[in-house]
Amino acid sequence: MCKNRIYLSQIDPALSRDTYNKLLQMISKENREKCRRFRFKEDSLRTLYGELMLRYVLWRQFSLENEAVEILKGDEGKPYLKDCPIHFNISHAADFVVCAVSEQAIGVDIEQIKETDLSLAKRFFCQCEYEDLIAQHADDRLDYFFSLWTLKESYMKWLGSGMAIPLDSFFFKITDEGISVVDENREIRPFFKQFSVDDYKISLCSMIDSFSDEIEKINVEEMVFWRGLTK
Repeated sequence: MCKNRIYLSQIDPALSRDTYNKLLQMISKENREKCRRFRFKEDSLRTLYGELMLRYVLWRQFSLENEAVEILKGDEGKPYLKDCPIHFNISHAADFVVCAVSEQAIGVDIEQIKETDLSLAKRFFCQCEYEDLIAQHADDRLDYFFSLWTLKESYMKWLGSGMAIPLDSFFFKITDEGISVVDENREIRPFFKQFSVDDYKISLCSMIDSFSDEIEKINVEEMVFWRGLTK
């Protein structure tokens, strides 16, 4: 099985309280407490699903038992697996959570395509990106904006810097030949891949150009029955 894959799960807002509490016991103490602090159930479910998906994938794809998985954070806050060469990244937006796993550093971002003030691109993106955005047909600009936004997020997550670097310190070119990033501060150029699911845009950043063209979907029932839980 390919070791470089991306997974998607849709949040079930009707998840029973009993199942929710059982699933909480399967994730890290840090995220368990974080879930309990959230004011809104949706925020708690996104955090729960993110780590649960990772642990389920590690078990199914790499035969790692849940008890052996320990998640730590690097100096800049990027999570990683203790004593394990597998890299991962998680992102969520509205009703969906994505989890990517790889043999090398990985960055992934998902955003819901919705009405947005496109002047944000002029404020935060490079001038050339804004010009490319405005050059799109009016009906395509929103989609193009979120293509750029998720690419930038995935790249920064791949770097492990989060939002520590300005969005206009690098720029993307999207052409028929592919996607490329221009960053004068770095010589290494990773690969990028994009997906569209319903009204969501997903971008992936990696040094590996062998990710599947398909996103594998995981439903909550798979994760519930993974450890013998029942609804």
